[in-house]
Amino acid sequence: MSTLPRDIADLHLAPVILAVDAKIAELASLALPALAARIAIESGWPTWSRADREHGLLDAIGGFIDGHGWTLSYDARGVRLSHGAHTVVLGVPATFGEYLDGATCRPTALAAHPLSPSVR
Repeated sequence: MSTLPRDIADLHLAPVILAVDAKIAELASLALPALAARIAIESGWPTWSRADREHGLLDAIGGFIDGHGWTLSYDARGVRLSHGAHTVVLGVPATFGEYLDGATCRPTALAAHPLSPSVR
């Protein structure tokens, strides 16, 4: 295994991982209803299925991060960053799994959010 970067994407791995990890930490600090509301606001994805919730969560995590060729996907162990045959998995909090399993009541979560029309 080579310890030297193979290309420019390898050189960008550290800043990308740091940015993704910071976003995971930010979202991890939220309670489940607030997490669901934040994902809905930042991603715009519907929450009808687990696949939709995964897309929304990944958009909320990496939507504003320039991945420099590294792509995000959800893995059983966390968020996977991939580039070609190379991958890295970052751990995620239990609330992410609860959100993906649909454990939150979405209408209540959104109604409690300060940007919700019912609160204004």
